[in-house]
Amino acid sequence: MIFFILAFVFLCVGRKIGWTLSRRYLYTTPSYGGAVIACAMWGLAVAVIIFALIRWQDPNMILKIIMGYALGGYVAVPNFGLIKKETIHDGAKPRHDLISNLPIVAYSISIVVLSWK
Repeated sequence: MIFFILAFVFLCVGRKIGWTLSRRYLYTTPSYGGAVIACAMWGLAVAVIIFALIRWQDPNMILKIIMGYALGGYVAVPNFGLIKKETIHDGAKPRHDLISNLPIVAYSISIVVLSWK
């Protein structure tokens, strides 16, 4: 039960931080390289937090998958639900796609590396 509650709190807080990061930095920075680094770091940070929570609480397999790995994947996309995709103009689509995809790739790779025993 503690794992579920902590994961839910992480979901709420992580989503707000991701939206703030997206609005204030990822979409506005003129540096494309800075956005790439920030996206990769966001995915890595989410993976480390979820991995640490799973190791600390050691939930059953269902909770580990749904409220652990899947929830982490959801939080790893910082702009999820922030902007309607059809409202993005063509010039901003590459940046939007980067912000949508790179963090989840970084998260997935990081979880696999951290989980490797």
